[in-house]
Parts: sequence; structure tokens; C-alpha cells
Amino acid sequence: MKTKYFYIIATAAMMLAACSTDDELAADVSSVADEQSAVQTEGFYGMMGDQLQMLPEEDMDGGPSSGTRSTIGSDGYFASWSTTDKISISDGKLNYVYQVKENTNSANCSFTAREGHSAFALDEAATFRAFYPADAVLGWNNNTLSTMVYTEQDYTENCENSGVMGPYMVAEATTTQGGSSATFTFGHLCSVIDVDLSTFDGGKVDAVSLYANSQISIAGSVKYDFSTKAMTVSGNDGTSYSYSKQSEMIRVSNVNATNPVVRFYVLPMKQTAGFTITVRTSNGMYYTKKSSTAVGNDDLNEYVTSQGGVSGGTLCKPFYKKYKFGTISSARTQNWMAMIPGNVKFNHLSLPGAHDAATSGCSSSAAKCQAYTIAEQLSKGCRALDLRPYYNSSNLEIYHGVASTGVTLANALDAVKNFLTDNPTETVFVLIAQEGGSDGNTNWQNRVWSCVNGYTNYIASYGWEGNLNPCRGKMVVIFRNTYTGGTNNGDLGCGKVGWGSSFNDKTILTGNGSGTERGTLRYQDEYETNKATKLTNLETMLTSHIGANETNASYTFVNNTNSTYGQTLPNVSSIATEVNTAVLTDATFTGHTGKFCIMFTDFLFSSTNKGDQMFELIHGQNYKYVYKDRTRCTTASGEDTGTTIRADEYADGSQVFSRRR
Repeated sequence: MKTKYFYIIATAAMMLAACSTDDELAADVSSVADEQSAVQTEGFYGMMGDQLQMLPEEDMDGGPSSGTRSTIGSDGYFASWSTTDKISISDGKLNYVYQVKENTNSANCSFTAREGHSAFALDEAATFRAFYPADAVLGWNNNTLSTMVYTEQDYTENCENSGVMGPYMVAEATTTQGGSSATFTFGHLCSVIDVDLSTFDGGKVDAVSLYANSQISIAGSVKYDFSTKAMTVSGNDGTSYSYSKQSEMIRVSNVNATNPVVRFYVLPMKQTAGFTITVRTSNGMYYTKKSSTAVGNDDLNEYVTSQGGVSGGTLCKPFYKKYKFGTISSARTQNWMAMIPGNVKFNHLSLPGAHDAATSGCSSSAAKCQAYTIAEQLSKGCRALDLRPYYNSSNLEIYHGVASTGVTLANALDAVKNFLTDNPTETVFVLIAQEGGSDGNTNWQNRVWSCVNGYTNYIASYGWEGNLNPCRGKMVVIFRNTYTGGTNNGDLGCGKVGWGSSFNDKTILTGNGSGTERGTLRYQDEYETNKATKLTNLETMLTSHIGANETNASYTFVNNTNSTYGQTLPNVSSIATEVNTAVLTDATFTGHTGKFCIMFTDFLFSSTNKGDQMFELIHGQNYKYVYKDRTRCTTASGEDTGTTIRADEYADGSQVFSRRR
């Protein structure tokens, strides 16, 4: 049996071809011209048969454009190969990886078997299927390719380390009996979006996110059937967090260039409401701009003719679009939840919260727990508020003990409403407790119900039970007291929960007096303790309760860092500094890779009290947890945090051998 190796040639029109050779022949091949001559008699031919649909460039604020690797021409073709480009080819049994052989960035190049990989034997008729980029292949099984459009992508891979990741393309070729010549014609499976930050003036960029305003998925685990040309995206069953579920947003991390163009690879789905783009800078600021321009149309290509698994989504021809982000003069700040996939369960988030959130105006050191107003807290990134309207206040003024804050419940909810109106990607958890008086005070219940009833358009009904997406632009509300009484007993979508000793399960009930169970809350609120005991309680809540329910979606967890150290008139500021410092230096927290859930803190954002570092710790935990196993963000970190890519594997999944990049 004569064994043949093959390589691929790309012409100026982005034609791709492959030929066979053995080791001796390979040594004689010295140029692309020689290789092309050889391929005329035996081997594979190929060509780029489908271009991306070129959509109008959108200027979000003005500014010139700049280029990236894999320049896209006006006709939608990628104009060059990089020396690190790799393609994956399968005959339905084995997967082979081929890499650019020549040191070239032109459209003419050859591919040869990657070092350590075997090559095809082509003595019999066979059908071969190809996919680019090879590093996005999760597996082959006969006619079906498994791949993934990652929720977290890597700037180093997409833009700098050229060829590691590229436009998702497929091809198929068949050899005849006794022959070894066939033609590959590549076509696009996915769309490409560039965000031009060449005029961004907000500082060094370290991440950029693309959020589909229609909440139609743009990332997910994909199976492509070559025989039917059908793309199936893993279903989003809404029952649990999983990396294989879809996402309506993609984040590109490890951005390390000056004035970069950031590239996204996205599913080819029509986006009727456009995109929201958020930029995070290295100093922890978030800047957001929104475009409502519809993207994609009803055209299809011949390479993917149907799709399944995307709820409410419509397939379109893969497209290319560039957005110029412009300057930050009109951008909003601290939209950090725009970088969180919307199919994450609410109770899998890590939400930084403000304990006794309305107390910034208090003069007493025993009553003042925050340095910033509620509006300022929200703008800086706080996503959970502890509000305590006084039972005997006709206007529901918020108190801390006997100290008045000068802030009413309506003032606080107005601040939340205004923030969510301006920042529809965010959500805010609101915990309301009756300060003073008895739990059954009917006047307090009537007044608080009437007040909250005015914000029903901004309440995510029982939002703690589900995913983030339905909660975006809304608040999730739980009361620590009965809030319906007298004639005011309509269901507002809020929960009511008992409060007492910590660590015990508390049933969350509907608030309309029906007593319907809507979940379970567990909290830690032991505040009359010293620092050591407080830290132990925080650790116990994190590890023994939250950590033990890592995948449980029925629990809502609240962890409080506040303490009085058992003092009658405590200095809350100094205590907060001690407790915050203890948490920030505690390996239980700094080394935790799971969720934190809702975490209320004194003096959140205050640098004097380490509240700024507490915010970074808590909100940053989301990027350790919710991206777990659905990230393609590996090169810059030097480790594989995503899926292990098998170099070669049998169709049944058994390994020939496997390796990490």
C-alpha cells in the first residue's frame, strides 16, 4: 500500500488545496510553485467558496479604523494565512491536524501534518471533512463535528497570536476509487465582529464584551452535520448553570494592545435589536455603549442551511461588521454585569452589597455604615442593597437603629429605578426590613406595599428563582417582614422570609399572604461578635453552606461581613477596616473558585476601609466562576482553563493520543 501525505495550497483568491507526498518527496519540495505542480497530478484542491456578508461599519462615536490579523477585504474574504494557522481534517474515524508550512502571511501557502501527527493514507475512495481553526475542534464523529463558540474568548488568540483562532469555516472533499485528487471548498459557519478602540480614551483596556440586546444567543456548544449542513446549538434548558449552555454575550479578555481592534467570533444569528458593547479598563472601570441597529438578514449560504437549539433566534448568512467605539464622553460606567452570561442562575452570581445602604449621611459613628449615597454605590458597581424603613414613619424614612438617614424608601427605590433605566444590563438585589416596631405592624405593611407597588415595572417577579437575563434592568426584592396587610395584599413578585438565627434554612414565601413557598434562603448575620468569630462565621457560610450547594439553584445565600464587636456604641468604620482586611487576606476567600452569592459589606468602595478592594474581590469572583469550562482564554495565562483539545481521536471518542496546546 502506498502511503501519501497531503498539504494545502491557497491562491490569491483564497483557494485552498492539498496534495500528497511522502518524506522523500517532501524534502524535494522547495516552493509553493513546485507544490502546486505536484498537486496537479495527485492530492486535494480547495478554494474559498463563501465570503462573509459585509455589513455597514457603524461609528458609535467617531474615529479612524485600524487593522488586525486576518485582514478582511471589501468582498468579505480573509486575505491571508498566518504561519500558525492549523486546520483539522477527518475521515470520520481519525482527526488529523495540519499547519501552515511556509513562513508566509500571503494567500498562497501550504499545510503539512503538524509535528507529532500522522497523515492520511489515500489509496481508496474516501470523504474528507475539514474545519478551521483546528483549536476549536472538540471532536469528530462520522459526519458530525463538535465545536464551540466560546463565551469568553482571548485577545491574544483572536488578534495577536495569529492563527490560533480564526473564522469558523468548513469544507468537504471526496476522492475517487484509485485516485487521490479532490477539491475542498471552504465556507463560513460563524460571523465576525470587530470593535475598533483606536480612539478610546478611558485608559488601558483589558476586556471587551459584546451583548445581544435581543438576548438571542451568540455563543454556545455546536454540532455541525456535514451531511445535512445543519448546525445544532446545545439547548438552554434553564435548569442549571453549564458551560455547554448558550450565552447572549461574549467577552474577549487579555486585551493588552494600545488602541486595539478587538475581534469576536459569534454564531450566525440575526440580531434584531443590535448589540451593547462594554469596555473594562485595567483600573477597573466599565464603559458601555449601545447600538440598536439590526444585524444580519434572511440570506443563507450553502454551508449551513438550518439551525436548531436557539430559542427565538433566526439563522442568517455569516456576516462581518465593525463598530467604532469612539471616546468615553457619553459612555456609562460600572456596567460590569454586561460581561456576565445571561443564562447564569441568579444564585450563582457574586453580588457586592451595601449593608445599611442608606446611612452615608449619618453623623454617628455607630450608625454610619457607608461612605457613598445609594446612587453613587450603584454607579460604582454595588448590586445589593440593605434598606430598613422605620415602622412609625409616615414617609417610610430609612433608619439604622434610632438614627435617621434622611433617605426614604421611595428615594432609595427611585435611585435604583433611575440606575436600571440607564443600565439595562444590570440587576439589583433589594433586601427590605422593618426597622423598629413589630413584624405585624399593619400601617407599615400598607405603606410599604403602596410604595413598592409604584415600581412593579422594575421588579423581576421572584427573580431569585431563575437566570440573570429576566432580571436585567430590574430589581429582585425580598422582605424580611410581612409586607401585605389590610386591603393592600396584591402579589408584587417579591418574597417574604423569616429572619432569626443564622445558618438555618428560611423558606421564601410569596408576599400576598398565600404562604406559597418560592425557594429557600440561608444567611449569616452574626454581628455581635469579635473579629475572629466573625471571620469564622463568614468562612463557614462560604464553605459549609454556599460551597456545599455549588450547583443548587433553589437556594439564595446572603453573607454579611458587618460586626459591632459586641459594643453598645461601636465605631463601625474601624471595625469594617479590620473585618474587610481579614477577609482580603484570608485564603478561604481569595482562593475560592466558586460563587460568593450576595455579600453585604460595610463601607463598600471606601479605600480607607478596604471597601474598594472588597468590591473587586466579590464582583471579580464572577469571572472565576461563571466562565468556568466555557472559556477559550488560555494563551496569555499560560494554562488551559478551557476544554482540552484532542490532537487525534477515534470517532467513538477513544483517544489515539491527546495533548494540550
